Amino acid sequence: MLTILGFVMIATFLVLIMTKKVSPLAALVLIPALFCVLVGQGADLGKYVLDGIGDLAPTAAMLMFAIIYFGVMIDVGLFDPVVRGILRFCKADPMRIVVGTAVLAAVVSLDGDGSTTFMITVSAMLPLYRRLGMSVVVLTGVAATANGVMNTLPWGGPTARAATALKLDAGDIFVPMIPALAVGLLCVLALAYALGLRERRRLGTLAVAGQAAAREERERETVPAGAAGGSGTGRTGRSRDRAVGNGGRGTGPAAGAASGASSAAAGATRATDTAGGTPAGEDGAAGTAGTDVLDPHRATLRPRLYWFNAALTVVLLALLIAQLMPIPVLFLLGAAVALTVNFRDMADQKARIAAHAENVLNVSGMVFAAAVFTGVLTGTGMVEEMARTVVGAVPDALGPHMALVTGVLSIPFTYLMSNDGFYFGIVPILSEAGAAHGVGPLEIARASLVGQPLHMSSPLVPAVYVLVGMAKVEFGEHTRFTLKWAVLTSVAVLGAGLLFGIL
Repeated sequence: MLTILGFVMIATFLVLIMTKKVSPLAALVLIPALFCVLVGQGADLGKYVLDGIGDLAPTAAMLMFAIIYFGVMIDVGLFDPVVRGILRFCKADPMRIVVGTAVLAAVVSLDGDGSTTFMITVSAMLPLYRRLGMSVVVLTGVAATANGVMNTLPWGGPTARAATALKLDAGDIFVPMIPALAVGLLCVLALAYALGLRERRRLGTLAVAGQAAAREERERETVPAGAAGGSGTGRTGRSRDRAVGNGGRGTGPAAGAASGASSAAAGATRATDTAGGTPAGEDGAAGTAGTDVLDPHRATLRPRLYWFNAALTVVLLALLIAQLMPIPVLFLLGAAVALTVNFRDMADQKARIAAHAENVLNVSGMVFAAAVFTGVLTGTGMVEEMARTVVGAVPDALGPHMALVTGVLSIPFTYLMSNDGFYFGIVPILSEAGAAHGVGPLEIARASLVGQPLHMSSPLVPAVYVLVGMAKVEFGEHTRFTLKWAVLTSVAVLGAGLLFGIL
């Protein structure tokens, strides 16, 4: 009965948030509370919730101060050169921008922390998506999937959990998996390329305003007046250039100062094909959804402190990787130093905290709401029963192929439960089943990493709320878009692992 109710509870949650019938925060709280009563353990609901909150409280604290820290770094201009550099590289081309998103997310993921990755990636790339009218859900989907592949780093979490649960060396698990994970990363880049081409077809081509103006001038000299069929530009009528507007305001931490991104976009223009182009204004219209990250005149800029802020960030990330102190403590100290050095006046410090308070509250609230879900799922015993039922349903004939079974099961299981629940609750059971058929624990441990590209979009992963919150994307919309691509990437990793003889 617990198994059935557990799956029904998860299915109910996913259906409600994907159909936007209930907000994710409300669904994370109300649905598990209802099912806790249905299983006859309503009297223990308070204990389960407090246990879940206790487990996730350090994560909530980390996110709170990480948002403040990176918000301040955005305000003072630390990422301005990064965004401008990416724009110059991308040449206002949607395809290059999406591929750049995947590359940036993968590189930043080297620090092993998903929240940090998403904050930096969204801060750097969101201005371009808003500026050019691109679909922001493409950003969140590509970033989450790229981070999921890189999340398998030994200091990222899953590999360390698998090593601990099965008493193995993390290096022995990870190093042989590198070729398969490389295939997964190539799959993400190919996905980004395909999605970028789709965005390019939807939006048309993009060009710097000066280039567009020069081209129009040449065409006016060679094309007779009126040949454009009334377009008024002297062009053939097949396409038209339109300047991307500077109006509107950005949202989230990426919008911490004043409006416009003119210094980066340099008046980027879009040629919208009349046969099927999408006008500005759709999916975050460029004409009305400007961003303010790169306003060169915003009052919060601290150019004289640029190298101090850069060094502080590098040191912070190095300490995160070295794990010399708990991550929440590092971000707490980092936020305090960043605020004190960059904003000496107490009123300015309060203003910066207030500017990012909405995101802090939204993300922290979602984390504590997720604690209700995980607390009930674990406390009632649903997770354990679900795991035993699924493993028990594996036919004996598949026993010699338990690595394959583990890889397949890791895709839905790492999405439906926390990494702790999967690696400490289910992987040992799968390892025991594999051992009975001659499959070693190393193969099981490696196969258990296959589902991580999908895991990073799980509603039980706090970092995903940083991603969708900063990008201002509905969680259900992100889920609908990302699921199929993340599953495809996981399958690619699994297939490569089998092909290379790793699993």
